Amino acid sequence: MRNKISILFLIVGIFAIILNVIKTNMDVSSIINIGIIISICILQILNEIIKINKKLILGGLTIVIIVSLFFKITGVELFIPLVVFQLASPKFSLPIVCLFDISVNSIFVKEDFFYYMFFIILINLYLFEIKNQSESELELKEFSRGQRYESHLMEQRLLNLERYIEQNNIVASLKERNYMAQKVHDHLGHRITSSLMQLEVTKETLGKDNELSRKYLISSMENLREGMDEIRKVLKNIKPKEKVMGIEDIKEKLLKFQYSTGIKTTLNITGDVERIRYNAWIIIEENIKEALTNTAKYSAASNVQVSILVFNKFARIEFKDDGKGCPSINKSLGIRGMEQRIQSIGGRIQFDNNNGFIINMIITLGE
Repeated sequence: MRNKISILFLIVGIFAIILNVIKTNMDVSSIINIGIIISICILQILNEIIKINKKLILGGLTIVIIVSLFFKITGVELFIPLVVFQLASPKFSLPIVCLFDISVNSIFVKEDFFYYMFFIILINLYLFEIKNQSESELELKEFSRGQRYESHLMEQRLLNLERYIEQNNIVASLKERNYMAQKVHDHLGHRITSSLMQLEVTKETLGKDNELSRKYLISSMENLREGMDEIRKVLKNIKPKEKVMGIEDIKEKLLKFQYSTGIKTTLNITGDVERIRYNAWIIIEENIKEALTNTAKYSAASNVQVSILVFNKFARIEFKDDGKGCPSINKSLGIRGMEQRIQSIGGRIQFDNNNGFIINMIITLGE
């Protein structure tokens, strides 16, 4: 804004110099007048360029103009609206500033007063328009800075969450590994040691006491077989079930969504979720992901609730947000994709736009 005011000072200065050339005979007093006008323009430029107290330079500029007005320097009155604007615009409105300018000019300007009044109004309209544009740009910059800061915070939170999840996965893997190592040591190690001892006895008694050898050989084989059965049980318990993995994936998605958007998420589970088939979990997860994307884009919600309810013959998965909803449901590519996915496993899907946005998925259960 200050750059534009300085340019306007130069334009008015040129016009004031031309006015002096036209109205005077270019004597010594005219040259002094032009010098004062140039000095006023230089002071305004210094006010823009030099990084010192701007109020000090503006005060000096005001004094020069007032003294020049008392000595009836031609053209100086044109600078009055520009100086008054810089002094008064932060506190006073356009009509008040215009009235003050007109009042001051009425004291010093006797000829062509109405032309000067028109000039004052025109200059002030332009100056206040510059001021409004500058304030709007400043607000936009502040808003953009705030948005960038919020975006940076969200990215940092998401990164921290991903690190936390990764760390938890590593800890879980280490616990499983230690558990398996302990079980192998406790069960299989003992049985292998026992079987080796029995096989040593078998080796020593073979050909001498075949009945005893046969007895120890059968015992060691049974011992090793039981050890293998125990290892299978341990591995079966360690390996996570596909259904459990589906639930954990959904929990992770909801948690990431909450951290990245600030929208609170809740997951409710009722019934035996292990009855839901693995291919159904894939569809449920994809549809919940699509629903979360739509909520973040359009709903202006503050809460999201996902409920998985397992009944005797079917399961119902409900996705609900408390956003603004929508007047009518337009089946976009995302919604059509949700319908196609749920229909591919013989399920049904319903949408409701009252009191937020609700998605109900119905999936039949196998025996």
